[in-house]
Amino acid sequence: MRILFVLFIFYTLNLYAEQRYELNRGISLLNQSSGQTIDIQPEQNLQFEIAGEGSWFYRLRVFNSDGTERAGDFISAKSNIDNGFVYASLLDQYAQAAEAISQGGDPPSSPDCPPNGERDNGTISENCQIPGTDAEWQAKCEQLYSSNIPEDALNYALKVMKLNATSFRTNKCFDSQGLKPSNHPSMMGMTGDQLENGLLANGLPNKCQMVINDTDDRSPSSGGDNCRGRMYYIDLCQGSDAVVVEDYFNLGTGTCRSGRNGFRNGDGLHTTVKGAFFTHNEAFDFTNTTTQTSQYNAVARQVQNAGGPRRASAVHLFGLQNTNNLASITGKYMHVSPHRSSWGCPSIKPENYYMIESLANSGPSLVLNWGREGMEDIETCTE
Repeated sequence: MRILFVLFIFYTLNLYAEQRYELNRGISLLNQSSGQTIDIQPEQNLQFEIAGEGSWFYRLRVFNSDGTERAGDFISAKSNIDNGFVYASLLDQYAQAAEAISQGGDPPSSPDCPPNGERDNGTISENCQIPGTDAEWQAKCEQLYSSNIPEDALNYALKVMKLNATSFRTNKCFDSQGLKPSNHPSMMGMTGDQLENGLLANGLPNKCQMVINDTDDRSPSSGGDNCRGRMYYIDLCQGSDAVVVEDYFNLGTGTCRSGRNGFRNGDGLHTTVKGAFFTHNEAFDFTNTTTQTSQYNAVARQVQNAGGPRRASAVHLFGLQNTNNLASITGKYMHVSPHRSSWGCPSIKPENYYMIESLANSGPSLVLNWGREGMEDIETCTE
């Protein structure tokens, strides 16, 4: 029986060995866990496995020269991998591993896979018990309450997700003020009916990633302009624990500079608007919607240098409430930006392009502009 077990392990490891690669040129990796971009060179003698893929990127496991795995959730553009990887022959190393196993003893266990196959998730709050999610997702959701995310904002976001988990119920207000025409570059042919009765017919597709923007926390601002708020990018599906990346988003100049227009939901006011949004399921190039093409061409190069596609990543936002349902028609997108402030778009720095690409590729996804005052009850626009 032990011989059969060892042969099985050896065969399995050989299969994985065929997926191990080395570099023949330098590439850039993005660690989604930390939000940092890392430049890797062949002389570092790292090895890689392709663990999955998206529309434009590969997800990677990264191993040091001694065989230990680097912690992180690494991705890189497919062009980097296709042009930079060569097969690494590791059969001897795996044969040694199989030989060590054959010497006896039980396979090692890990905290994530206890021998009895059970995980102690503790008490899961009602807010995290969302239809369509499993026990592991709910346990990670519960971890969010130990993060820096304001609890009221987190509860609000989870309520939106729960209401729309299996059908699009928050559908009473999102198009009452009109949407961008379907032929606009940001819409890429989508109509309101296709969003409501197509993409969202079975509820919110993406329960893995979401963004919460805290309009009250201006601590990321500097220089006295008060035009940056705290952003939380959340991923509940990658890794063994919940991923929360904290950074900034830009507020509209009509809101942050003397606050003359507040958070009014109107056109030409350059304001940030509060409330819940669902994203489009395709990202677009913001360069195609602005006259500042030279600035955004430079942003597109920054995104490419960080491992992404050569474009200024952006995604259309559909405001779900009376407080933000003009976002579509007035073009308040989530996009990467070179500016310290915006005209109401919750724009982010170019290095965080992957957040937008992820929200779109798995979308529609949830984005929340939160504030302790001025938030409309989500039930108002829910059937």
